[in-house]
Amino acid sequence: MPTTFAAPSKTDQNTAASWSSLAANAFSFPVMCMFLLAIVIFGFSVKQIADPDIWWHLRNGAQLVVQHSFPRVDTYSFGAAGSPCIDFEWLSEVIFFLGFKAAGLQGVLDVYFAVLVLIFAGVYYRSCRAGAGCKDATVATVLAIFMGTVSIGPRMLLFGWLCMVGLLLVLDHFRQSGRGLWVLPLIFALWINFHGSWVFGLVVLVVIITSGLAEGEWGMVVARGWSPMQRKQLLLGLAASVAALFVNPFGYRLVFYPFDFIFRQSSVIKNIEEWQSLDFNRGNGKLALVMVLAVLAAALFSRRPWRLDEVILTAFALWEELLHGRMLFFAGLILIPILAPRLKLFPPYKPALDKPWLNGIIMAGVLGSLIFFYPSAAQLQQKVDLEYPTAALQFMQQQHINGRIFNQYGWGGYMEWNTPELKPFIDGRADIFIYNGTFDEYLSAKMIRNPIEILDKYRIDYVLFGSDQPLAYLLENSSAWQLIYQDKLAKLYARKAGSAGPAAN
Repeated sequence: MPTTFAAPSKTDQNTAASWSSLAANAFSFPVMCMFLLAIVIFGFSVKQIADPDIWWHLRNGAQLVVQHSFPRVDTYSFGAAGSPCIDFEWLSEVIFFLGFKAAGLQGVLDVYFAVLVLIFAGVYYRSCRAGAGCKDATVATVLAIFMGTVSIGPRMLLFGWLCMVGLLLVLDHFRQSGRGLWVLPLIFALWINFHGSWVFGLVVLVVIITSGLAEGEWGMVVARGWSPMQRKQLLLGLAASVAALFVNPFGYRLVFYPFDFIFRQSSVIKNIEEWQSLDFNRGNGKLALVMVLAVLAAALFSRRPWRLDEVILTAFALWEELLHGRMLFFAGLILIPILAPRLKLFPPYKPALDKPWLNGIIMAGVLGSLIFFYPSAAQLQQKVDLEYPTAALQFMQQQHINGRIFNQYGWGGYMEWNTPELKPFIDGRADIFIYNGTFDEYLSAKMIRNPIEILDKYRIDYVLFGSDQPLAYLLENSSAWQLIYQDKLAKLYARKAGSAGPAAN
């Protein structure tokens, strides 16, 4: 009896077509471009594991996760011991600590690499949705990544910029569909607990709302007014977002903290390099200048109209990046999706010519490369040891050294995390040291203005500083101090017996 086969049903054919379409989309050229961007992000990420602030952030996170309590006063240092503090980045710290608890330094790298991929995937996606070809969007996003190198590493700020990308995506979606604003208060409720950069989110939101209150055309600049319903939705979204800021463990104090930073912590802005204006003779300054020229070129040569909100946000982003070096990251998030559609470097992407199998091979190669080249815990620790006085701290532990230690600013957090029994004079929590005056005194000693007086005032027993620092040279030639340890990175000086200064205030 002959064997017969039933023809595939229409349902089976539809299912096969659906899976085929899904595979074609998943392995399309635009998706493959994002995988290539991930390689670029990874290349920068593995170099930046040794951020000076991650260590005291991890200690805060440990207290939150293990002891279920917020740090309310300083117990890490002796320079600000007992000073009240606000843990204004607590939620970011918890995530980083959980990453460390799960996989050590590799877990820390996992966290910020994943956040960076999400951030720049959002920049790439917004560029494509704004009208840029995927090739042009890829090139533009690479430029955004270079701008982001000012903060690539284990930085709590990254969670703030992730929220910024989320905010921009929600506003894009609302502009196109009139829906989705209910997400805004959720973003801001998370944002204020992640990082103080939520202020920039409010600025962006207000600019977009107010830009839609005008209607008209001014040359290449156009304004399209919001409908009465859209205005109502946006104003309600703004009000709900402001209210959501108070959903935090510290109430109004956390809401006002960014303004406290501006008005009471001017020493940070004056003396911390990333807060200072850009120097055009250095790499970041040249990159900022490239962005200024790119905006001018887009304005002169592109016939694509500018929305009023794009003009205002472009001006604001350029102002911020020139005023504070660390704001290059923010400028990249704002400027790249605006400039990318105005690029015409490559011919447009043609889906009919796409080769999903080839894209899949490249994507598999990217994943394989990430796995193969992912640094081991020992390799990451080796990078840390090049930046921090690990060997000097081991020497101090072996010699049972205990006393008042005047340390290099960037090393304080590492001491608090790695050798908590050795309390440093100062760490990266600049605010509490500014409030009690020790930040300015540290700078005076570091810059050899009145170092001996400050060391005597606080009855410092040991000084742990970089080998190339002027203070180290001064102490090496002082009769009151002796060098007891040195390596290529650090020198440790001990006060000689009988040379103690007056008691600290």
